[in-house]
Amino acid sequence: MKLVSKVKMQEIDLKAQEDYGIPGLVLMEQAGQKATAFLLESFGKGACYVVLAGSGKNGGDALVVSRGLLLSGAKVWTYLIGDQDKLAEPTKINLRIYEKLGGKVQKITKMNKDLEAIFEFCDVVVDGLVGIGIQGDLKEPYLTVARLLNKADATVVALDVPTGIDATDGKILKSAIEADYTITFGLPKLGLYLYPGADYVGEVIVEALSFPPKLLNDPAILSHLTDVDELKGLQRPENSHKGSFGKGLLVAGSYGMAGAAAFTGKAALTAGAGLIQALASRDIAAILQVLVPEMTIKDSSLNFDISEYSCLMIGPGMGVTEENAALLKKIISDAKEADIPLVLDADALSLTAKYKLLTRNNHGPVILTPHPGEMSRLTALDIETILQNRMSIALSLAKNLDAVVVLKGAHTVIALSDGSIYINPTGNAGMATAGSGDVLTGVIGGLLLQGLSPKDAAVGGVYLHGLAGDLAKEAVGARSIIASDLIEYLPDALKSVYGIN
Repeated sequence: MKLVSKVKMQEIDLKAQEDYGIPGLVLMEQAGQKATAFLLESFGKGACYVVLAGSGKNGGDALVVSRGLLLSGAKVWTYLIGDQDKLAEPTKINLRIYEKLGGKVQKITKMNKDLEAIFEFCDVVVDGLVGIGIQGDLKEPYLTVARLLNKADATVVALDVPTGIDATDGKILKSAIEADYTITFGLPKLGLYLYPGADYVGEVIVEALSFPPKLLNDPAILSHLTDVDELKGLQRPENSHKGSFGKGLLVAGSYGMAGAAAFTGKAALTAGAGLIQALASRDIAAILQVLVPEMTIKDSSLNFDISEYSCLMIGPGMGVTEENAALLKKIISDAKEADIPLVLDADALSLTAKYKLLTRNNHGPVILTPHPGEMSRLTALDIETILQNRMSIALSLAKNLDAVVVLKGAHTVIALSDGSIYINPTGNAGMATAGSGDVLTGVIGGLLLQGLSPKDAAVGGVYLHGLAGDLAKEAVGARSIIASDLIEYLPDALKSVYGIN
């Protein structure tokens, strides 16, 4: 699914009206009706609703909701907050309709005292104060509303975006309302999936309304929300054999770090790879054969022919040494000549940064999977700068190196050299544990070995990895997740994607 900035969504809205003749009032009506249907289905007519409407178009959506709740027989209290002399024209129209139907707009005389009482007695609050059109920081009286609502126990449902969230970059505009649900219209907004805004949105529900598909599918929109589409190319014919699903070489592990190699190899096999061979020194070979008996071992002191393999996974636990730098340099060169994709993680990324092993033109297909610390080494930027500009920095590296870049973290970002970017919605804080990244390397490698493109393997692999983490969280809780749990729940994640019971 496409993701859009606030400017792009405003452009789509305008084109729908000007180029296709779809009145803004029609879109507003649909948005309000969709939100009303969600409220009644989720909380019923017996709930007590408070609707907060601002003076802009977001307030118009909210007034349609008020009308829908009123006509359903639900108890609804509507509050118009902001400058009532500056109501947007569609909002004025919906206010008149609401009042002619007998709806009343309540007045707040003492902001703090009245709002505290209002939020205390209601079950659900609908946030229709300020949408994607917010300019600058949130101001009064919205600041007070946000502060008091965030202290209340009521369920909060935001329309389009929670008040105070920048719809493009997810920044908090001084303060923001913390929603339990966000019903967003047209296309999901980037800011709903970028932190810190992502902490405020709760569960996101997307309603397309009647925007023309041509506008929603505009190829100029290069930002996407990851889903299972990238995994549709995976096939498992009944007349297959292990050679049908690739032979991968794992260059990972060292004394004291055999577990990293084991996680990667086992994850690749669990993701569906046909055969994984680990290039290992004799001091860890026996350990690996015990940990992952399905994986074969190649003595690292012996020469190997890279053309035997259809993918190489390199880095977890291998060690940052000059000897390994020379090995990686040769692998990058040989893989380019043989057109074999590489997945570089952990120590391979540190080696790449330290010894400047990658340029734009010296490699074939390559996927880089840095966490923010490794990204800092690759880009010479500090971690805080990276965390505040994850999309732009990942895109810059992808373009500079002509690589697929997987910048790991909460809502992992996948950037491509053509300017496309993907944000992953799966995963949770329990996955911040040793070995989690090693598992991801294996999952991506396993998908490459089954024939997916580097882009599809990266996007699909990140989605599956996060989904396995979410399933593990359900089973053991976020605090108790360890890397092996991700591998244990990877089959359930795959079954979920392919609809297998």
